[in-house]
Amino acid sequence: MSTKGYPDNGAESHSTQCKTLCLIAIKVLVRVLLFSIVVTCTVFSKLSLISLVSRLNETIDDIRRASDSEATLHNRAASFFWQLLFIILIPQFVTFYRALLFGVCGKQSRLFPWPTPKAIVVGAVASVFEVVAMTTVVFYVLPRLHSIVAILALGGVFGAKAIQDCLEWCPCCVRKGYHKVHNRNGNINFNEKEDQTNCLMEDCAEGKTGAWNKFSRIIAMFLQFVSVILLNIYASLLQSGPKDQFLVGFAMTLSLLSLSVVWSSKVQQESQKMAKMTQSSNVTRTRSANTNEKNQKPNVINEKEPILPTARFKANFINAILRIILYPFISYVIFRYVFTNGSIDPWCLHQTCSLSKSFQWKGQELAIFLIQILSSFFGYTFMWISCTMVLHRWGLALPLYLCTPISFAVCAIFQAHQDSSSFYFSKAYSDPVALGVAIVAGAMLWIGQILTMGVFVWKKKNLILAKDAAMFLTPCYDGVFLEQHTMLNRKVERREMWHETVTPTFVNNNDECRPRTVFICSTMYMEDREEMRCLLSSIYQLACHCKEKKNDDHFESHIFLDGGANETQLNYFALQLFSLFEETLHVDVLHLEPKVFQRINTPYGIQLSWEIAEVMPIYVHLKNSAKIKNKKRWSQVMYMNYVLNFRVKENIRKLRNWGVQGERQRATAPYNKEIKMDDDNTFILTTDADIEFTPESATVLLDVLDSDPQVGAACGRTHPKGSGLLYWYQVFDYAIGHWFQKSAEDILGTVLCCPGCFSVFRCRALRSVLDTYSSEVTSASEFLTKDMGEDRWLCTLLVENGWKLQYCAISENYTNCPETFNEFFKQRRRWISSTIANLSLLITQASRFTKQNENVSIIFVLFQGILVFSTAISPATIILVIASGFSSAFIVSHSSILAIIIILSFLSIAYGIFCLYGNHWHQLDMAKFASVLFAITMGVVFVGNFKNLLYDFITFGKHYLPCSINATSEMCTSQNKAEFLFPITFPNMYLVLFTVLFISSGLFHLNEFSCLFYGVWYFLALPSGYLILLIYSIANLDDRSWGTRESSTEAFQGGGFEKIKCLLLNVWQKAQSCFKLGVQKQNTVEENKQPAPSYDAATALSDYTDGREQQPLTDFTDEAVSTKYSNIVNEAAFRLTVKLREWLNNNDILPEYAEVLEQHGYFNLSFIAGLNIEDFEAMGLKDRGHVLRLKRYAQKLAPFNFAIDQTCLGLCDVGTWLNSLELQGYQQLFEAAGYKTRDDLENLVELKRMHLQKMGIYKRAHLQRLLEGISKLTYLTEEEMRVHQTRSMLEKVPDTDNNDECLYWAEMLDVGKPLRPIAASFKSESELKKGMRSLRNISLVLLLLINMMWIVLLYILQFPELQKFNLPTKAFEILFLAVYAFIVTVQFCTMIVHRGFTLIHYLAHIDSKLRM
Repeated sequence: MSTKGYPDNGAESHSTQCKTLCLIAIKVLVRVLLFSIVVTCTVFSKLSLISLVSRLNETIDDIRRASDSEATLHNRAASFFWQLLFIILIPQFVTFYRALLFGVCGKQSRLFPWPTPKAIVVGAVASVFEVVAMTTVVFYVLPRLHSIVAILALGGVFGAKAIQDCLEWCPCCVRKGYHKVHNRNGNINFNEKEDQTNCLMEDCAEGKTGAWNKFSRIIAMFLQFVSVILLNIYASLLQSGPKDQFLVGFAMTLSLLSLSVVWSSKVQQESQKMAKMTQSSNVTRTRSANTNEKNQKPNVINEKEPILPTARFKANFINAILRIILYPFISYVIFRYVFTNGSIDPWCLHQTCSLSKSFQWKGQELAIFLIQILSSFFGYTFMWISCTMVLHRWGLALPLYLCTPISFAVCAIFQAHQDSSSFYFSKAYSDPVALGVAIVAGAMLWIGQILTMGVFVWKKKNLILAKDAAMFLTPCYDGVFLEQHTMLNRKVERREMWHETVTPTFVNNNDECRPRTVFICSTMYMEDREEMRCLLSSIYQLACHCKEKKNDDHFESHIFLDGGANETQLNYFALQLFSLFEETLHVDVLHLEPKVFQRINTPYGIQLSWEIAEVMPIYVHLKNSAKIKNKKRWSQVMYMNYVLNFRVKENIRKLRNWGVQGERQRATAPYNKEIKMDDDNTFILTTDADIEFTPESATVLLDVLDSDPQVGAACGRTHPKGSGLLYWYQVFDYAIGHWFQKSAEDILGTVLCCPGCFSVFRCRALRSVLDTYSSEVTSASEFLTKDMGEDRWLCTLLVENGWKLQYCAISENYTNCPETFNEFFKQRRRWISSTIANLSLLITQASRFTKQNENVSIIFVLFQGILVFSTAISPATIILVIASGFSSAFIVSHSSILAIIIILSFLSIAYGIFCLYGNHWHQLDMAKFASVLFAITMGVVFVGNFKNLLYDFITFGKHYLPCSINATSEMCTSQNKAEFLFPITFPNMYLVLFTVLFISSGLFHLNEFSCLFYGVWYFLALPSGYLILLIYSIANLDDRSWGTRESSTEAFQGGGFEKIKCLLLNVWQKAQSCFKLGVQKQNTVEENKQPAPSYDAATALSDYTDGREQQPLTDFTDEAVSTKYSNIVNEAAFRLTVKLREWLNNNDILPEYAEVLEQHGYFNLSFIAGLNIEDFEAMGLKDRGHVLRLKRYAQKLAPFNFAIDQTCLGLCDVGTWLNSLELQGYQQLFEAAGYKTRDDLENLVELKRMHLQKMGIYKRAHLQRLLEGISKLTYLTEEEMRVHQTRSMLEKVPDTDNNDECLYWAEMLDVGKPLRPIAASFKSESELKKGMRSLRNISLVLLLLINMMWIVLLYILQFPELQKFNLPTKAFEILFLAVYAFIVTVQFCTMIVHRGFTLIHYLAHIDSKLRM
């Protein structure tokens, strides 16, 4: 991958071109497909309706010509009546079902308010008018019209809309204050003052365009009314009597006008006005973190604007019920007493016809009816999908434009071939003048339709994946006026109708288009160079993407490096990061300009900032561990507070000063006088330091959050990077985790974990949980939820506060996975414990979660409980799988099976006990050994089951032989029993089921199908992942270490065999020293080791000073004390004890220990960092409590990092090298010993401890620092030279003053703030350890009991003796298979649904990507 984000060679360029061509081909294919489907559906819907109406009219004419006793014709007419009635009713039933499911009985129904009484009355009146008008059109007007004219007449429902458009923009109406604006609740009102000026200013600014818009509205209204007059003339020419002339023309005009009024946006919005919601129903919508926000002014950043609900579902629920009740009765009246003059009773209340025969539909009539129903439904569905994918021009506007002309042409063709056509239409009319008048009227209606709504439908743009409420006024469609109703139902915003506005990037509750602000926040600790390069390259690609797109979105990058600075010094990892800037970000760190670079010394450390690609600033925050809390959770708390409470306000201030210019002024100036931003359109993109992503991966996540204001966070598909067996295991594990678990959570309720490696969070959601997320750990269970899995706990808090989290499969990112066994087990230990802890919190507090979050239902919680139970019994499951595999693959008796189960159970319990008392690294060594043995065992089981599976298929449907491969020894003893067994054994059924599901899932993820090939190794490693790992995780619940990203020193100090090796080596060295020094030395050492009479600090100090002249350190010789160089050591150069004493006082440690530490060379905190108990005891400190406290706080200090100056040969002289080690006091000593120049620095490599001691260096801290520095001396590589140059340049950069930022951080780090480092009391630490051990013991006991009970239960159920109780002998396999088959089946079904939504999102993203 190119570091610039672009192809940098011919191969990549060719690959990019091929990919672009493929995307263009897919784009064209999708557009053509959508257009074809929607056009076909709308045309078939219209033609089938006209065909049924024509057949009805022909039948009525036959009845009038025939005798009254013709029952067949009466039944046929009644059948057509019921077909047309169902065409009208079925869309109403669909609306009723949707409203009932989502607005009344659904989990989210309490969030949707009921309409006001006035709105209910308006909706009821509108429903009555709609029912009367619709039945009049279908059962009276359309049958009286010629088929071609009927097709054209359906476009006459835009009259009221045309009048409304002219009135809204009429200057007289504007002066009277009738200009339509949107108020804060999203409703329409008439503002008499403010927006009059905006309206007139807009028209003046538009010039000729504004004049043409006004003229086109007048033309549209004129065409609508002239066409209605012409249709009345046609009706008068068509009918036979004056009464028919008047009735048909009047009914047609009044019905079409009534429908146009009822379907207008004004009436629909008035009927959906919501009543005030109760406090209980609005609890999750007002997700406010502060309680005093009521008094804040509007549009203030900290204001909590609730997510406004809507009454559209409940209003349409009421209206749908009313229409469903009225349609049959009104239709009956219109059909019987108006259309047929009482001659036909469609309900067959009299004996003229039979009601049962009226529903005996068959042949062409049934086919045409089904075509109309299905084409209307699927036409509306694909129009909805087109709008969701922002392909409305091809899937909505263009098909609706062409529907009427195509239907007109097809009808004319069918009339010419009436005998061979399946559709029946009216015969050609003999009067060409009347038909010509009708065609002219229809053409005028079609042109008026285009001018009235067509322009808006073509230009109207919504967000990708927009919700139905953002696209359509009502959640319904109409089967008769499919295209006309869909046009009128499209949500209208006046300012978007006649202006080609900028594509909206965010639409708030007021439908204001505002730019998004995205903060990319990355946490970093000790990542290597390649991992940092991946992150920086991805950030640069995103910056280039923003520069090319040229939209109003604002991106910022913030990197937070733990321990990145010590006072004013940058550590090695910070310098390594900056040395990559030129390569990845194309920022010249060596030639910095004040315009593009700033350095600020902040209360938490150092902040450096650059500008990338002239569009994106990048901030690097180097944390000082002594000033601010370290670790990932506190870095997250740090950037959340920083973004929410400082950066957001600062960006708003800048954007308001920016204003609107250029192209944006014409489109947005009349509506947005200033750019306003808040927490809803501000997002945080969290990443890890080793993540690799593309700009598209970030933008599609923003699409998800933009589409629904209820979504608080979204995550993508994470792919592992690495190599080796563990990488293979994790590839398959990540794949099935996202395919099944993430998809199931997203569809059934909400995703429960958006990993911090790559997820987008809405700032409003984070603000609602930040205070709780910043709280300290007070109990063992809180430690598991808060510090072991901070990402999952953050998501649990979001779900608890009512937010929905979603999974977006097309947002792909790549992260490095553990490649060593130890690192993998440590990582999964944290993941397992935090997952179980958070899921337990969800299950135990299910009532609170279901009450506060509409996406969490009891069914969802129960499903999560089943998952937790399946995880808890996974050790027993693995044991039973192995035992069952042996029993089905080989001839094994029941006693042998029991022995296998007992042996495996005993070994598992033994490993758990070993984890309780064994060394941590020995546990991992034992786990490695057990994993290899279990993998071999699973291989044997796999081969045996595969052989058995082949036999099962060969003997499928046959009687098994008594001594077949499936038979046990007990079965072989019963030769005379011929029993028909199941054609495939349950273990093989289990294997086949999961294989089929995995392969099917792979077919739904073709680009990831190769992940399935790693499933074989995953199967072999099942015992390691589900038996050994679970026991190891539960047995180490009290282990509070992070596990991954540990320094090599820490790993070495705890290493199992390496630690033993080191211990033996030290014993051997001491034995040699004792042998050389003699008995006198041994006695001296023994005297120094005598216990002190008391354990206070004064005694420890006196013990040390009394024995100093004889032996400063027990392992140093007398020659090391007195040498010819001792008198030239500059002791004053080490006297930096002010901060040492301050550190001791701040941590409640006796200041008397400062002198003890100084005597051993620990003059400043860099020497104390990382010391352990043995180090302090070796200095003579014997008070155990103080030693433990010193050790605890020393471990929290930032370790000393060796810079390039301290490790490279030929870069500096010996004096400079000593100064960098903070040992400048030894410069004269080294010069006297012959070490001075750069060349002499190379000779230091040969120095050992004994040489330094002979030179007069005997202080423990100094010796350790010098020996470690000497061991790191090496020649510079090109990368290390770059790091050195970066350090030299950054040290020369002067600091920049930023009082606002420094004041903010000073306040955030004030006493009592969560980010301020605090000294935990010894009591709280001991209580936490005690609580962790107690929780560990309880968890182990529960794990043991659950698995033993599960094994006993399932094994007992397979005894053949249970047959006398009518229990099947294979109940063990049935129950075992049922538990896991249920879980996987549910996950598989939800995965299919999720893939459908993913396909829609992917196709929409392709189109938007190619438009950029």
